[in-house]
Amino acid sequence: MPDSRQIKFNSERFVPGHYRIYNYRRSHKTSSLSDTISSPYEYVSVGEWKIDRNQNGELNLNIDSIVWPGANINDITSSQTIPISRCSEPCRVGELRQFQGDSCCWVCTPCNETSIVTGLEGHERCERCPIGYWPTQNRTSCYKLKETSIELFSVLAIVPISLSIIGNILTLFVMILFYQKRQTPIVKASGKELCFIMLGGIHLCYLMTFPIIMRPNMITCIIQRVGIGLAFSMMYAALLTKTNRIARIFESTKKQGKLRPQYISPRSQLVICSCLIMVQLLLSLLWIAYERPYVDIIVHERLVILKCQMNKHSFLFSLIYNVLLVLICTMYAVRTRKVPENFNETKFIGFTCYTTCILW
Repeated sequence: MPDSRQIKFNSERFVPGHYRIYNYRRSHKTSSLSDTISSPYEYVSVGEWKIDRNQNGELNLNIDSIVWPGANINDITSSQTIPISRCSEPCRVGELRQFQGDSCCWVCTPCNETSIVTGLEGHERCERCPIGYWPTQNRTSCYKLKETSIELFSVLAIVPISLSIIGNILTLFVMILFYQKRQTPIVKASGKELCFIMLGGIHLCYLMTFPIIMRPNMITCIIQRVGIGLAFSMMYAALLTKTNRIARIFESTKKQGKLRPQYISPRSQLVICSCLIMVQLLLSLLWIAYERPYVDIIVHERLVILKCQMNKHSFLFSLIYNVLLVLICTMYAVRTRKVPENFNETKFIGFTCYTTCILW
């Protein structure tokens, strides 16, 4: 039957398009045996596309009448489920698109958990947050993490601070007692100058608790580098000077013609002890010049910990001098273990040196 529509050509001698849209689906009609054998599917018109009078394409589509693949034509709910037609799913937060030669299709690549997604659409890239920063929820910017250090009123700080205060009070009490009894024979025989230096080293050991616990900065890091070794050297240098003096005194008594050894006066002992301490101080300053102290930032997931940067091997090397002082002092303590009872402090010095070597 001839169609009543007219065919017209445009200026470019093309016929304007007019298309009818069909939905190819399983037939739901009760068919005869011959029809079922021929084809159980049918074409059903669901819309059309044509050129209007203004030369604009117009689409008329009845979506509700379309039966999509996999749907049951007798189930209205399933027939209304429109399948997704796209080659790539939208990327999730923290993922960037990598195009595979086609501007419409891409592969989503996740960024590291410490990185954000930057760049224009289609040209994204993963950019790592600086140390001490963490990505926001939408992974478009970084925010500064709160820096963590030991709180002065936490249990981890209160216990060592309390012990340090008690130790400082007891040490100060002994220093005052030594000063009040400085004219007694016992204090004079023990060498009050060296005892004050030794007590000063013990006092400094207790005081080192505070710069270690306090929030790290350049000053506290320098104090840690210098103070720990200096406190030990003050104690061990005083012990070494004292045991050396006693050993030389009793060795000289065994020699004929020279009963009084040199450099056993309080001033000489003070100078010798000060020189031994200055060696440790010089080594600490050289260590600071060679390995500059600074505050190190340790990041563990979302936790930022501040600590003074201190190489463990360098720290051990800085204490070698103190180990040498202890070993020499132990040697003199062994040599003076059989002195008369009036010098029985050498027994306590020897016990101190033995236990110190075991602890070291």
